Amino acid sequence: GADSYSPEAADAFYGRRPLLVLERLVWLTQSTFAFNVKLLLDWARGWPAASEPLRAAECLALCEELGPTFIKLGQALSIRTDLVNEAYALELRKLQDAVPPFADAQAMELLRRELGVRDLSEVFESLSPSPIASASIGQVYRGDLRPGAYGVADEGAEAGGAVTSVAVKVQRPGVLAEIALDLHILRLLTPLQVRASNFVNKVPTEQEDIDTAIALVDEWGRGFVNEVDYVAEARNTEAFSAAMRSRGLGAVVSPRVVGELLRPNVLVTEWIDGTRLDASASPDVPRLCGVAINAYLTMLLDTGTLHCDPHPGNLLRTLDGKLCILDWGMTLEVPGDLQYALLEFIAHINTENLDAVPRDFVNLGFTPPDKLDAMMARMEEQLASEGVDVRGVSNVMEEMSRRNRELFQLPTWVLYVVRAFSTLEGIGLSIDENYAIIQECYPYLARRLFTDDSPRARVALTAMLYGPNAADMDGLD
Repeated sequence: GADSYSPEAADAFYGRRPLLVLERLVWLTQSTFAFNVKLLLDWARGWPAASEPLRAAECLALCEELGPTFIKLGQALSIRTDLVNEAYALELRKLQDAVPPFADAQAMELLRRELGVRDLSEVFESLSPSPIASASIGQVYRGDLRPGAYGVADEGAEAGGAVTSVAVKVQRPGVLAEIALDLHILRLLTPLQVRASNFVNKVPTEQEDIDTAIALVDEWGRGFVNEVDYVAEARNTEAFSAAMRSRGLGAVVSPRVVGELLRPNVLVTEWIDGTRLDASASPDVPRLCGVAINAYLTMLLDTGTLHCDPHPGNLLRTLDGKLCILDWGMTLEVPGDLQYALLEFIAHINTENLDAVPRDFVNLGFTPPDKLDAMMARMEEQLASEGVDVRGVSNVMEEMSRRNRELFQLPTWVLYVVRAFSTLEGIGLSIDENYAIIQECYPYLARRLFTDDSPRARVALTAMLYGPNAADMDGLD
């Protein structure tokens, strides 16, 4: 099932179907052959710098050609600057998840079957003849619900009236099976890939290297497969809205779900009229970036469920000046003890209390305790030569991870936070060159620390208010 990805179960399933695996493997080998030959030639020539941007662009095109799993894999790799170099990371970030749509007749047939109706006009007053957006997992049609169908018009009154105009998301047929098969093949090829990569870099291969790589593929696999689960996506969307409402953050919304029409392969949500945040000409965009940052901090430090797809296309400014966060297919859970460790880390960075940062790194799982001294020495060296710029805090983290690979590893959830913050920082800076993301964190941190009774929260608050370079708290009321 979509909600329980098990690599072992997939291995057992496909182990009994060798021809299916072989057929896909042959196709993948043929499709990637030319690219792999070019990489071999580059290696033989000592990796000429001029060919790198070209290869990165070819890699992007290849991911798009290979289908859903590899589009998702490219997106996952684009935030891992510790695994792929800068040219590839930058290129792969362009992987907007846009693939050619599947046939409309197929989508309509699937809709009729899933909703259990002979004619879609029983549910919809109108439905766009072709999709308004198509992605690797599914495609979206715009429609209007027939009043009274499924009792739909009666619900949702307490949260802003009935939903009539809707987005109808239909899942691509066979996408779960394709992703599962590709992940099985990726797991089979991972040991080979690790050995080849280590050989090229002239380092010996340890079993630990292979285990780490397979664990990463499995982690990605769980994320990809969860994205195919529309029931979980609906749950995430509604939980986020409820969490924001209960915390008085009414300026942040997500589309309401039409529960009666929810099926494993169909998701019907309220249609949101709005403009992408990065394309909006409205003067309140910097304020909405601040709203978004406070929403992400709430997810990270409070609810513990993090939205993992913060690219600009998923952040809309609604007509009434609110921020709408779309696409809740991919989320991560952040455990409670990490939330406090992160709170302390933000407080220490804010107040430039750098002596306390090493302990934060250990608490957050960035650095193993036995490598802490080496990491500290390296950090002092880098800070002495370059100083710290809190305005580019997300860049500092990525840079440290890239340079100090063996001492410093950013867990996946941190990479998503960094991506979210640098996306918002980029939008803010494009409008106001003095935009400082750290300033946007103060309102949330102050409110949280004043209302949280835990001793750890109090210590962090004290550090922010009274430590060296204490935060300027004027204007927080």
